[in-house]
Amino acid sequence: MENRNSVREFYKAKNIFITGATGFIGKALIEKLLRSCPDIHNLYALVRNKKGKTLKERREQLFSNPIFDLLRDNQPELFRKVLFIQGDVAEDNLGISGGDMKMLIENVHVVFHCAASVKFDDFLKDAIRTNLTSARDMALLALKMKKLDVFVHVSTAYCSISEGKTVPEELIPAIADWKETIYVAEKCDENLLNILSHKIVGKYPNTYTYTKHLADHCINELLGSKIPTVIVKPTIVTNSISEPMIGWGDNFNGPVGISIGNGFGVLRIFMADLNISMDYVPIDTVIKALILAGRNTAQSQSESSTSVDVIQPSAFGFKKYSLKLFAQLGQQVVHKYPLDMQIWYPNMTFTQSWIYYYINAVLFHLVPAICIDLLLRIFRYKPILFKIQRKIFIANLAVSYFTTHEWNFLNDKALRLFECLEDSEKEDFKYIVVNDNEHAYRYLKASLKTTKWLLLGQSKGTKSSAFKINKGFYYLDRICKGIFYICVIWIAFFKYNIIAALLGATSNNWTGLY
Repeated sequence: MENRNSVREFYKAKNIFITGATGFIGKALIEKLLRSCPDIHNLYALVRNKKGKTLKERREQLFSNPIFDLLRDNQPELFRKVLFIQGDVAEDNLGISGGDMKMLIENVHVVFHCAASVKFDDFLKDAIRTNLTSARDMALLALKMKKLDVFVHVSTAYCSISEGKTVPEELIPAIADWKETIYVAEKCDENLLNILSHKIVGKYPNTYTYTKHLADHCINELLGSKIPTVIVKPTIVTNSISEPMIGWGDNFNGPVGISIGNGFGVLRIFMADLNISMDYVPIDTVIKALILAGRNTAQSQSESSTSVDVIQPSAFGFKKYSLKLFAQLGQQVVHKYPLDMQIWYPNMTFTQSWIYYYINAVLFHLVPAICIDLLLRIFRYKPILFKIQRKIFIANLAVSYFTTHEWNFLNDKALRLFECLEDSEKEDFKYIVVNDNEHAYRYLKASLKTTKWLLLGQSKGTKSSAFKINKGFYYLDRICKGIFYICVIWIAFFKYNIIAALLGATSNNWTGLY
């Protein structure tokens, strides 16, 4: 094992700059750095001006998140180390003022570039600006920083899936020139760019993976031979598995989001191959990999290196879980711990057939949504269900490529990060993923309970009324299906006399044989 400082020792007295500080990864990274590396000097957090809120209001909003409860109860003084800087990576010069820019250039030792737009349906121009141009601007800023020890760029493993089923833990050849792509985005008409978007992204399924792929090459070209740099490319990042609490998350991505939609009864059909295994890695495991990658790269990357290192946190090599198993476990959880305010009985179907998907989406998503919204209008309530179903439909189309294909994301270098630890740090920086069926069930249960509490404003427990409503919807669902099938049979066999027509055609065919 190479002689390295401990993680805590490496980050001691360091000034750290984090972009995307209020995002999913940003929040968790700030919390972990403060809790496990409390001797850092300052942590500069880049935040956008959102909804007219001041930096003080954004600060209060961030630290009121339950992910910081442990710190708030035990070490509240550490929050003083976090200094908010107003900016926006989608703006020129990152939207940072001259004074703040000078402070960053003079003081920063470690950069974590986490900011990105993870929307799969972003317009190409917007995705280039947020994911690619911002990477260039961050790299140019890093080159000016006088004390910089390491630059950590957060990417995604899915920007390397174009090379086949096995995804290497390295940069794959660039599909386009990142400089030309930025130039075209800046000069080309936005409408024309949107029309050409499908042709430009080529074999990539969306603008997100395409722009993150080019951003990786931008970082490599600008920083690879100049500054110790590492690109961390996690797979699907899901709720926390152990710390600071099990099940924490701030979005509806991954299996938890599917379970929530199913639990409300609004998600009835989903486009996916149940036989494939999705690669999920918990947010707290990703954060540990980021922190360790920064330490290891700063202390071991050779000055003569001409390319950046690539780390790919994934579940490869651990127990595989098919979508079918996650679907079954999710179904068990939503029935044992039903959500408040269900609108129908949770019962979701998966399919790989687009025809079957569209038919079911119309019958069980759109038609009920229109009917319920019509009733809401009659009783002078705001219609909401059609809007929700439209979002669900668009989201399912956006992720369908990933839920119908399977890859193996190699992670040898990611796992080696966790071998270079002192004994006292091994528990604090343990690589944890779901490891058995019982663990998967507990994880999904905790994630569902925490998500309904944090994002839906419901209690972690389950009200007795929720069980009664769930049972009532079960019988109503069966009755409605029975009526539906009876109507179909009546229309098919009596209204249009299909049986007689079929028998008549058969009789004529037999007569023609003699």
